[in-house]
Amino acid sequence: MLPMEAIELDAFRRSHEDDTFWCGILLGGCGGQLTTKLYTDRACHFAHHPDPDGLPHVCGRRSRGVDSADHLYVRSAASAWLAGRGEQATFEYTRTEGAPIGSIVDVRWQHGALRVHLDQAVTPVWDDGVEPVLGTMVPVDRDTLIRRWYVHRIRLNSVGTARHVQIGTEAFARPIEWFALDECEMTERGLSTPAIEKIVQARTAPRPSLWSPGKARNVPEPEARAQALLRRLVYARRIESVPVVKQVCGDIEDLTGVDEELQEQLEAAVRHARIWLVEQDEARRKVFDHLNRAVDEQKPGRVRRLLMRVKATAAEDRTDAESAVYERATTYFDSLDDLTRDAVEAEADTEKEAHKAAARVRSALQRLRGYDAYTPDLSPRVGELVRSAALAGELLTRGEARRVEVWKKRAARGPQEQLHVARRYWIQRSCPRCNAEQGKDCVLAEGPNSGKPRKGGHNERLQLILDERKAAQKMARQQKKARQEVEAPAAPMQPAPEDEASPRRPLQERRPKSGRGQAREARMKAAARLHHQVPRGDWYRMLCPRCHADPGKLCENDDRVGPSAKRQLPHDERLRRVLQSGDRIGPGEQQKGARDERQHQAPPPARAKARPPRPRRREREPQETAGSAARTWHAKEVTCPKCQAGPNSPCTPHTLHHERVEWAKEFTRKLWG
Repeated sequence: MLPMEAIELDAFRRSHEDDTFWCGILLGGCGGQLTTKLYTDRACHFAHHPDPDGLPHVCGRRSRGVDSADHLYVRSAASAWLAGRGEQATFEYTRTEGAPIGSIVDVRWQHGALRVHLDQAVTPVWDDGVEPVLGTMVPVDRDTLIRRWYVHRIRLNSVGTARHVQIGTEAFARPIEWFALDECEMTERGLSTPAIEKIVQARTAPRPSLWSPGKARNVPEPEARAQALLRRLVYARRIESVPVVKQVCGDIEDLTGVDEELQEQLEAAVRHARIWLVEQDEARRKVFDHLNRAVDEQKPGRVRRLLMRVKATAAEDRTDAESAVYERATTYFDSLDDLTRDAVEAEADTEKEAHKAAARVRSALQRLRGYDAYTPDLSPRVGELVRSAALAGELLTRGEARRVEVWKKRAARGPQEQLHVARRYWIQRSCPRCNAEQGKDCVLAEGPNSGKPRKGGHNERLQLILDERKAAQKMARQQKKARQEVEAPAAPMQPAPEDEASPRRPLQERRPKSGRGQAREARMKAAARLHHQVPRGDWYRMLCPRCHADPGKLCENDDRVGPSAKRQLPHDERLRRVLQSGDRIGPGEQQKGARDERQHQAPPPARAKARPPRPRRREREPQETAGSAARTWHAKEVTCPKCQAGPNSPCTPHTLHHERVEWAKEFTRKLWG
């Protein structure tokens, strides 16, 4: 078996580096060569090599589950088990009645033979000299269990990448007991387990002798016997055994010596059992009436079905009238010609297939209870569900038919890809489909399990996050483009004074700027921000008009840019104030000329007391900052999670919702990590 995890597949490839793999014919495959496919987002698997003509490869294998190779595991285990007992076996995968390969495994050796039924494709035959071994899904009627004392069962359990065989023993009114294959033996009776030895001993042991005055026997306490009778009564009603129920009711009525409370329980149990017996007698009477009417109307198909029901539920204790009806129906059915009998058998086979299809529908619906969306990985299950529902027809209940119709509509719309967003993001939003509140996981919105937790969030909930991300990226691009357009016109450069000592380069030696140089110059212009225009030593020289941070102090991180309580860069309002001040220290003749020009244009000040000269400002230590300019998201720039109002659109009805403000703050934090 190929490992499904990527890390395990790497080790598998190294250990089988010199091996080749082929599509097994005994698995229903085509026999073509296979290769291993490694995936990190889904299960690893085998795949066919592409055809030389480029067309897609067509393979007849349909079942790809872990149990599709159980017949090969059975052969391997049986071969090793018989070899350990000195027997050499032959195996045959019999194909009868159109059953697929792997349904039956015939095991034959010198002193015996077994026929293993792994599914219900072929009905077991009990008296042809080959001992049947039934899979867990193969049914067996109650009469067979009573007549044969026991039947063999087989199941395979997954252990790592292998399958281990276990043999079980099923008897009437006894639970199935399972044993390892090494615990079983071959005896004169055939395949034998430790449970079979106990059953044979119990059935063949002599009856205990009657009580005599000279012998004392251990009689169980009345309370213990009463509890045992109650359990036996419950089991007898579960298997619908009318004779056993009547016998247990008689034993309970004869029981004495119990306390008052337990006596009331026994009387209530007998009372309910008597009512159940009356109902069974009425149902039994209706079955024989229907059988007699079917013979009168000459409906062979209905006669066959009712005869099988009579054999299963009324095989014993028939009255004279019931026996007469049964004999009449048997005689009528045996008198049918071959053509009519074949038609009845074909109808019975169709009905049997319909019942099997209905069972598959119920199993598929049970597996699909935990889903409320049609994803690509559910496509095989839904396809099998739709096909089985078409075969089942009217055998489905109204509720099952409605659930099948729901999956049909989902399949008609096509598979819906599951979006992928980290849970820590979408859990902060409410779900518009299942109405899950903020901080709550999504629940199933449809189906019988609606209201129960769902695996992952609904696509509608995740789509809100993706839409906001796209809107944020689009707005960021627009703002970047706007800043580039504003900062594009550069200040005219003053020609440098010519130095006679350094002659200018000839005109023909000047080269135009390349495209790379122009792009670099554009990037440098675009990077010119306020914190680039102000020397770092002047960043914190003045008081911040936004957060009122004192001179020399860092600005408060009021817009939550970065993890610290202080901003890595000063607010733009603080930098703009420094730029507009006239006593900023920094290189550049343009700034000095601007100050001189403002001084000449200003009116002469009134005479006043001469001011003392202003002391020279001491050089400040450079501030340790990092990062780029702050990006703050405001509430109007994001989609409102409550009313779904888009960016730059007001909330409805009037006011700005608190959820929108909180989401803008959270988006800013997430954007900057």
